[in-house]
Amino acid sequence: MKKFEFGGAISDNKTLIALLVYNKNILNAGVFLLWGQLPNDQKELYERLITNFASLSEAFAQKTEDEESIVPPIVNSKFQETAFQKSFNATGEDIGNTSYDASIDHIDDKIKKRFLIGIKTFGLNSGDQKIAQFKAISADQWTEIIDKIKENSKGLSTKKDINKINHDLYLSLAKKIATVRNSRIRSSEENIKGFKNRDHISVEAVYHVLMPTPKNNKPEILVGETTYMPIDLESIAIDGCTGVRNPTNFIFHDINHCYKYTSADSQLLMSFNNKNMVLEKWPVTYVKDAFKFFENMSEDNLKRRAVPVKTKISESHSWYIEIKPYSGYNAFYGQSKMGRENEYREKRIKKFENDYSDIISKKNLDYIIDRLKVLLLKKWTTKEDKDRMVTIRLELMHFITQINNQKIKKDVGSMVYRPADELEIRIPKSTQFHQQYPNFFVKNIFISGSKKYVRDKELRTFKLMFLPSNDVINAYVNQQNRKAIESVGSQKILGKWILRDVFQLKEYEPLTYNKLNEIGINGIRFIKKSDHIELQFIWIDSENEPDDIWK
Repeated sequence: MKKFEFGGAISDNKTLIALLVYNKNILNAGVFLLWGQLPNDQKELYERLITNFASLSEAFAQKTEDEESIVPPIVNSKFQETAFQKSFNATGEDIGNTSYDASIDHIDDKIKKRFLIGIKTFGLNSGDQKIAQFKAISADQWTEIIDKIKENSKGLSTKKDINKINHDLYLSLAKKIATVRNSRIRSSEENIKGFKNRDHISVEAVYHVLMPTPKNNKPEILVGETTYMPIDLESIAIDGCTGVRNPTNFIFHDINHCYKYTSADSQLLMSFNNKNMVLEKWPVTYVKDAFKFFENMSEDNLKRRAVPVKTKISESHSWYIEIKPYSGYNAFYGQSKMGRENEYREKRIKKFENDYSDIISKKNLDYIIDRLKVLLLKKWTTKEDKDRMVTIRLELMHFITQINNQKIKKDVGSMVYRPADELEIRIPKSTQFHQQYPNFFVKNIFISGSKKYVRDKELRTFKLMFLPSNDVINAYVNQQNRKAIESVGSQKILGKWILRDVFQLKEYEPLTYNKLNEIGINGIRFIKKSDHIELQFIWIDSENEPDDIWK
């Protein structure tokens, strides 16, 4: 039986054959992905930057007894990312919810193609590599399964027995892991696609890898790449636990890649098939005296006449996304906005009753009318009231679903719900924010010489660019205390993109903190430019908050 590199047996011959075909046709065909489409002059610049840095590796090597040993070339991951961006005019995409580090725009047959790139470096002989972490959600959602695996494994002494009793649990957990992983990937792809000209933008993802040769080998850096794909739920197969002592760490694969999950740190690792994805080899020549090189750097710099560079500093502010049950990103979940003047709501209910009196049984119609009167004629003011309103609304919509009439469902939904794509981007502590930064969003949010907000909508309007798609809309600061940012004109396109694509929510599914943890977005950042404001969805590490945090 064919074994994967990290030891899991393939139980399905069809899957094995497909994997072998995939490896042969895709992993060894670099031009099919990204590297073969990049300009040669840019690749040469990238090679020079990386190998020149690596030429100083001996300065960083620890002293050994064997002075004749050959040290492995060093590739600094942060330098690699910046060198990649500089060489290929790439945009940094370190957005937290995936391992994407950069993006490159490429025009192909009049279709704009955006490559999302996960940039990695690891030794040629290295094993599986971390590609995702789920610590924020595993404790809440996966603990029950993990505890059950532990309980089942007590007293068992072989991997075979552990795998047999836990197979279904492994499969269930693997599918949950895959669902979250895929949601993050889709969110990132939709984020970079944006909401304008979507049909003319194709998004592809790839891992770009640099692999230094090991110690005492000819110093080289090998270039590799492989597909960055969602996990295929239909082809997931379980290879089993990694060992008897750690039954909650297990291996699984799909038609494309092989994965390993470790429960203690809730990490997902992937086998990169290192030696089979090599596209190029770069020789590295070490500087004869690396320390002398560093010693002379200051002297060499003094000989050059430095030209001062004016750095354009942007003002930025980031904050955590605060979830309100019936406003902000969940504004669509609030009570109906139907007008009350001239008994308009009563008339709408009466019209519905007349329209469907011959279609629905009297018993069912009476129930619907009674619920509509409760939902539409009562004023829901407190949070407790609104929670009760949501419960009644859900019960009503569930009842109507059972009637199985789409027109009735649509008519009732339009009365009891707000538009499904309605949202507001909220500014936390907006009064304090505007007092401290009155000129951030617009020239001056206040009337000159006073603390009253300007009323003219045009004076509260600005251009808002969404990163990384670079889509631009006209937006304005609105509502009491100017606490909300809304788009000028229809909210539908923007709301649909943010709620359905970026946050991966179904229609009328409320945004929750669990959902934010799943997709890896918990904050936003606004960046002030000379003629517009940029907005970026981000992940904020609560233990290492950014300097521009607003709380």
